[in-house]
Amino acid sequence: MPNKTFHPQMTSKIEGFSLLEELRFRRWNTVITDLWHVACDDRARGNYVSQAPRLVAILDCSGQSKFRVNVPGETSGTEHHEQGCLSYIPAGMEISSEVLEKCRLRHLDIHLDIASLEAHLGQEIDRAVLETPRIGFCDPRIRSLVHMIADDLASDIPSPELYGESLVTALTSALLTPLPENDTPRKRGKLAPHHLRKSVDYIEQNCGRVIRLDELAELTGLSQSYFCSAFRETTGMPPHQWQMKARIERAKSMLRDAATPLASVAAHVGFADQAHLTRVFRRITGTTPGVWRREQAA
Repeated sequence: MPNKTFHPQMTSKIEGFSLLEELRFRRWNTVITDLWHVACDDRARGNYVSQAPRLVAILDCSGQSKFRVNVPGETSGTEHHEQGCLSYIPAGMEISSEVLEKCRLRHLDIHLDIASLEAHLGQEIDRAVLETPRIGFCDPRIRSLVHMIADDLASDIPSPELYGESLVTALTSALLTPLPENDTPRKRGKLAPHHLRKSVDYIEQNCGRVIRLDELAELTGLSQSYFCSAFRETTGMPPHQWQMKARIERAKSMLRDAATPLASVAAHVGFADQAHLTRVFRRITGTTPGVWRREQAA
């Protein structure tokens, strides 16, 4: 049975956030899950501290998906651009967040009841794991489990209790199992500044056509796999996503001319049709090309 006495005792001070949907909440045997869907103003910000450790998972973001998370001892913060980022925050650690551009955000917060988890697992959890923050990490297993839990929370017809508890158990086991000493994560390399500038310029100049990964790798003299990993580590997004962003910026320039049909804009910047332009434009900016054009003319 869920531990009804457990409460994370979360305190927060926020500004610039507004709920788009009612909070979805569920109490499990060992965790509490909160599913949030919020609108974020430019420079929306918040400060948070909880007496229970928690996992915060960004599920998706309509807009530029740029935000910064600050933890004690860091002055610049960690800026995240990709969807699905995971952050583990130990109990009692205060963090602050800042949204750099207006967007809509869905995230799942998972508050861990350590006493119940240890009783469930039949052993103590490594304190080094519990007390070490991990901001902006990626784990495909955890991300998949997070999305399944979120989908179940969002459904009007929840799955059987056993299904959800199994997902929660798998997630907490993956999250709290320490890495073997000989399997510590390797620091991924970043692109040298001149390689970054050269590849970004190339993408933006040629964004209206298909750009192959081997072109970019050859441009920098790197292997395709290393270039893709280093580009993502440096910019926070894969090369294809950067190209889509460049196409949208070019589309915005054309949209300022009210006489240019949307279909012509789509064709000129490299999209298959107007519907394709609209889908990508909405995903990146949070609005449609037509609405954006009207807002600029107002």
